[in-house]
Amino acid sequence: SGGGGGGGVASGGGGNGSSLSANTSNATNAAAINGGAAAQSTADKSYIGTTTQKALNKIIVNQFHASSLLNHNDKKSELLTQNGLNKTAATAYETSVYASQYMPHDNRTYHNRHPIADNSSYVGVSLAKGGDGDRSKHSTTPEDDPCAAIDDVNDYTDSDSDEDYTGHPFYLISDLNEVHQSRNIRYLPEQTSNDVTEDSEADTEVSEYFKPECILSPSIFPNVPPYLNFSSHAEKGPAVPPTLHRVLKWKLSPVMPKIVKRVVLNSGFRIIKNTTDWMAVWEKHMKSPGFRTIRSHQKYNHMPGSFRIGRKDSMWRSIHNNMKKFGKKEFGFMQKSYVMPDDLENLRQVWPKNASRLTKWIVKPPASARGTGIRIVNKWSQFPKDRPLVVQKYIERPLLINDSKFDMRIYVVLTSINPLRIYMYKDGLARFASVKYSSELTSLDDRCMHLTNYSINKFSQNYSKNEDFNACQGHKWTLQSLWSCLETRGVNTKRLWATLRNLVIKAIVSGESGLNRMYRQNVNFRYNCFELFGFDVLLDENLVPWLLEINISPSLHSELPLDLHVKGPLIQAVLNTALYQVPPKLNEKQQKDIQQELNLTGPLCHDKRIFTTCLTAEEVRKHNQFTNRSIEFREEYLEPILANLLPDDVRCLIISEDELARCAPLERIFPTADTHTYLKFVDNPRYYNRLLDAWETRYGDFRSQGIDLLKRYCAEGYHLNVSDAALEKEPDVALTEIDMLHQKKSEITLVPDNNTTGDSALASKAGSPESTADTSVRSQH
Repeated sequence: SGGGGGGGVASGGGGNGSSLSANTSNATNAAAINGGAAAQSTADKSYIGTTTQKALNKIIVNQFHASSLLNHNDKKSELLTQNGLNKTAATAYETSVYASQYMPHDNRTYHNRHPIADNSSYVGVSLAKGGDGDRSKHSTTPEDDPCAAIDDVNDYTDSDSDEDYTGHPFYLISDLNEVHQSRNIRYLPEQTSNDVTEDSEADTEVSEYFKPECILSPSIFPNVPPYLNFSSHAEKGPAVPPTLHRVLKWKLSPVMPKIVKRVVLNSGFRIIKNTTDWMAVWEKHMKSPGFRTIRSHQKYNHMPGSFRIGRKDSMWRSIHNNMKKFGKKEFGFMQKSYVMPDDLENLRQVWPKNASRLTKWIVKPPASARGTGIRIVNKWSQFPKDRPLVVQKYIERPLLINDSKFDMRIYVVLTSINPLRIYMYKDGLARFASVKYSSELTSLDDRCMHLTNYSINKFSQNYSKNEDFNACQGHKWTLQSLWSCLETRGVNTKRLWATLRNLVIKAIVSGESGLNRMYRQNVNFRYNCFELFGFDVLLDENLVPWLLEINISPSLHSELPLDLHVKGPLIQAVLNTALYQVPPKLNEKQQKDIQQELNLTGPLCHDKRIFTTCLTAEEVRKHNQFTNRSIEFREEYLEPILANLLPDDVRCLIISEDELARCAPLERIFPTADTHTYLKFVDNPRYYNRLLDAWETRYGDFRSQGIDLLKRYCAEGYHLNVSDAALEKEPDVALTEIDMLHQKKSEITLVPDNNTTGDSALASKAGSPESTADTSVRSQH
């Protein structure tokens, strides 16, 4: 099948990487072939070709099931009859068009000269550098039928009924200059080593550490306290004045990862075991009501209600609800799942039909981690029916590299739920199964073949460590190394990254309603919390991303240099983006001395007014006005909501701008000037989301103008005008819930505000000067 506008790459056998090339000089004359039969004439194809080209920037073909672009076209009947095309023929033509749009021109030309290697006929597309591999472990499909890919894709994941879930890939949102992504990707032989070298350099840039010159960085805006700078895990940061050092108390918890400890200690904090007078903690999750006990200046690394997307059962229900509301083409990025025992009867009804097709299922506990309790089954008797489980259709045709299955760990930071602010880390991990993939039923019990978890595969005799974070070797790579590998095979990784951004935003938006409700009920200050998620995503043979799970507490263990290379800059960036401030534990003289030593002006300590959730009566009226359901069109609020900024508006905007200025190497993916299209998926309109949408639309490309406007407000102290309730609001508790997570109340000594009494500091294993000095000071008391 020829692609209009520059030569298309046709669908190969079974969507498995094989390909037929088209005549690039005669694209509009390319024929859509039904079952590898006849071709249509140039005249017959001209009208459909023109129509398809016009729609390229608006609609993406559902290539996973090859549904026609005509399904979205009001003139589809007219087009079919006038041009003598049946639906399958039109689908084949459209598929080739999108394939041609996805593949770079140089790669298409290269592809036409060099056929795909033999190993491309595997069920999972293998990107092995050479050799046929063990073909007996993989099913093959006919390679001589141009439409075999479409037919095979239609059979890939049969729906439970004609109207039920069919595993559609979701629509892609236009991402700046990136056009919509095609799904029928054809992998090319390895190109040149120059590309790998360039990507290795890019990898180094992504993971480059931020080296602060001072422990504190001023806010962009006047009359806003400065933010604490976090150094890398690899070297100590700038000197910290002793008076300041004594109040930077980070509460030690049994679950605090070593990489976090190293970053915190190198940044001049004291890590203290038994204290209630802490300013920060890295802890396990606690029940939502416990968030009410957190004081205004304390920061905790979790958000209430994050289990809405962090548990496998709750995540599926949230995504499935949106799937029913907005369609599978928007939210079909997760395989059909059944939550046991509630969905037992539904699963029982569809099981016989799937059993006849030898369908495989993956069975997971709803709240386990590191692959615990996961099994691959194909028989009804192989899993219990009376305990909480998630039973999900298994993705049988994954993308393979060197014949092995892999998934991606993508790190996502949520700093606020209302307004929604989401960041993605530009690096991550690609984790490989240590046994080559096979689709045979006899291999179902081989966990090292079907699961990619490091905690499982590290015990395999086949497991190979990757000692070079820039290398594409071993069973764990950096995400940047994976991009290098894919790019040498002709994959446009920028568009793939845009696809992943889309998936992440929609997954979080799916749980937004529950998250927002729990946040509103339990969080007193916007300063108090943030969340680091680990998204696990698998690519199938057509490069369709499938969400596997979302981890609330992703592993931060760093046993290898590769782990440190990825997770060290990640933790530093997360903590810098979270906007930690000096706790209000210093008197005026101490503050002046520190300001003079660090050459700072303005307020020094945390001001809870900036992060209050209390509103004045005027602010409440404005919120009600711009969240009124009578507002049907975006244009109705874009200009008016910015016309009269109130103090609460300014506070929201300065936090957003300060975060953005400190987030590298994180990338803010929401809000941007283009993410307003996701707001329709939120159950109820949120005032702050609309405020930031209007702000990004007006100032996204002229950010300095917006910042200058906010500076003028802040110079006058306008943002500090708050209600009386905001001044009084503080949890009336002696102990926070976090203080009681691991200890009984009787074991905790209440610590007064005199900085040091009762503290038990953690000295670093390296015997840092800060830790030693801290111990001597405490001993004098």
